[in-house]
Amino acid sequence: MAIATYRGFTLKSAPNSSEVWQVKIKTHVLTGNLAAVKKSIDWWCDTASIIDPSEFESVGKAREEGHKPTQEQFNGFTLKNDTGEANAWYCFFNGRLIKGSKIAIQKHIEAHLLAKQKAETQLKK
Repeated sequence: MAIATYRGFTLKSAPNSSEVWQVKIKTHVLTGNLAAVKKSIDWWCDTASIIDPSEFESVGKAREEGHKPTQEQFNGFTLKNDTGEANAWYCFFNGRLIKGSKIAIQKHIEAHLLAKQKAETQLKK
């Protein structure tokens, strides 16, 4: 049985499992995965109301079962998406982080490269 502390509350793992955790808040014993139990503690600390960890079960599983991070190369820049959501793409572009949809980021990069190319050709003349 593992024991941990989170925001002043003692967390205990179930005797035969490292996946199931318990916390006692007032007279209530809450049980669930570690991320969900911590979320219940956060909820209690922020609102003084108790929410069962089963309401937050997807919290710990979202990263594990969720979309795998995706990345693509576009004109020498790496576009990344960690969540799989349409507008969750990002890219480090000229030392700055740009975020949005993949198409919007690609258009921004293309516009910058076209302007840069145009400026270079005007300097050669």
